[in-house]
Amino acid sequence: ASSNQRRPKKDFSAQIVEEVIVKSVAPKVKDTLSSNKKPKSKQQRRNRSNPNQRQNSISQRDPIISLNMNLDYLAKSGQRDAAIRAEEMLQRIEALHDDGYYEKSPDVCSYNSVINAYAHGKVSGASGHANRLMKRMEEKGIGANSITWNTLLRCLLKEVKETRDKKVAEEKVKDAEKIIAKMEDLGLANTISYNTVISILSKSKLPDSAERSEVWLNQMIDQFAKTANEDIQPDTYSFNSVIHAYANTNRFSAGAPQRAKMAERVVKRMEKSFQSGENDQVKPDVVSYSAVINAYSKAAEFDKDCATKAMDILNRMVKMNEGGDEDVKPNKRTYTSVINAFARTGEAEAADNLLIQMKEKYAQGDTSLKPDTVCYSSVIDGYAKVGGEEAGFRAEELLREMENLYNEGDSDVKPNTRTYRSAITALGKSRQPRAAEKAEQILEEMEYMGSLGAHDLAPNTICYNAVIDAYARGRTIDKAYRAELLLEKMLEESEKGNTLIRPDTITFNSVINAAARSFGDSIVRREAYLIGLGAFKKIHEYEYCKPSSITYVLFLNVLKNLVEEGDARDNMAERIFQLSVSFGLANGKVREQVRKTCSPLVAERILSSNY
Repeated sequence: ASSNQRRPKKDFSAQIVEEVIVKSVAPKVKDTLSSNKKPKSKQQRRNRSNPNQRQNSISQRDPIISLNMNLDYLAKSGQRDAAIRAEEMLQRIEALHDDGYYEKSPDVCSYNSVINAYAHGKVSGASGHANRLMKRMEEKGIGANSITWNTLLRCLLKEVKETRDKKVAEEKVKDAEKIIAKMEDLGLANTISYNTVISILSKSKLPDSAERSEVWLNQMIDQFAKTANEDIQPDTYSFNSVIHAYANTNRFSAGAPQRAKMAERVVKRMEKSFQSGENDQVKPDVVSYSAVINAYSKAAEFDKDCATKAMDILNRMVKMNEGGDEDVKPNKRTYTSVINAFARTGEAEAADNLLIQMKEKYAQGDTSLKPDTVCYSSVIDGYAKVGGEEAGFRAEELLREMENLYNEGDSDVKPNTRTYRSAITALGKSRQPRAAEKAEQILEEMEYMGSLGAHDLAPNTICYNAVIDAYARGRTIDKAYRAELLLEKMLEESEKGNTLIRPDTITFNSVINAAARSFGDSIVRREAYLIGLGAFKKIHEYEYCKPSSITYVLFLNVLKNLVEEGDARDNMAERIFQLSVSFGLANGKVREQVRKTCSPLVAERILSSNY
């Protein structure tokens, strides 16, 4: 690393550690570093005049031990520039050794610590730095050991965690697989090596990462069975990493249910191996079962049975724990995953019951199950998905409970934007009297808190959309007008620079929908039509916001509900359909709405025309 590279200011402890070694070697640097300067102290002059005394002083201590201790501290300090400073320190001692001031030179432990600093530090390109240092070790005749290679693998793991580029992730995985193969040839591969490679695959989130990680696990199992070499014995971490690989699938992937089953299969392999005595190091723990539950939780959107399976595993964990197995005691994360599973399937009451269980266990003294913001928000989100009057009441009740607890000093349950958004959505779907007005009141509370500096609670576009949708679904006679006011506020604020509430396609669609669902006398209906028309025109004017096929469906519904049957409505509908064709948005739903809006003969003519 360049010695003149700009680095952040060191904190006090890091500065002291570095000076422990730098201070001891700085007075001993040859005149080549400052040839035109004379010693500044009497002690320095005595050292110059009596080289034998100086040499005896140096020989009484081993500077490499001090170096390695300080390098190890820097590697584990987490300081942003720890790796750069560690390498600079290494270079200084090497220079002093080359100049004859130290008998010993930095060893493999010294280099391992510097590589470890790159593996844990903030410097990018960790594996590149590690490879460079290992090449320098080779040039100096310092042999890399298993720790060196494993730390190089840790650098690759760090890079895989940091990247979102699938190509980069694939490259790092291939590098890791080449390294473990080389370690096998050198007889240096051990359990840590294999576990790190499996973790790299797990964190890469490549389409086949789980299958590939299980291949390496199987290789560990086979080698251990053949050699009984405890250095390569698979352990709980080995299996858990494979389970996480299956659980890390995108929850929007249709293959999620199958991958959850694969994750559970791996746990059953652990149970069989441990219970049979084949391997006493693979006892499933809370991490093992919680990862499987998380996999089923993600899959619940595609298969409602997955929520039930997640609950079954939780119940089993509780039973095993009550039987004396402390390693499988469910924690907050375990319960939250099952709550999320039920929330995603719309089984809000089941999610709520789990929250109640957590509160009861916490009241009985189990502090590990203290509910937090995520737990509450997930239950409220479940009620938002269910809809209905009771769901709206319960969602608002939970929100107010969180606010009260927070006001009493419990910062773990501070409501966030997601909490408020879900409560607003639950109210919007509740159809209870004045639900939309209550939703807007919550929005105003968020605005007020944001204005006081609580920027994490300031409403965003999604929150505004939820309130507009609440008006669209509600019974308020001036729903279109109230929706338009919110849209105008969003436009005005976004033009001032507040992009947090800039309207999007859903915003305009929700205003159009509010117009389409309006009811009342001719004056109200005419005003609603003009509001819907205005929103429809505006969505075509903004570059950051484009219409969707739903936009055309909704505005055709505006025509159907608010414009009397006749030529005027048919002509307008035809022009709207032509516009949808020009944007490539005339799908089946648009065509179906044309049939509902126009007279049969006109609809047939429009849809059969070659626009």
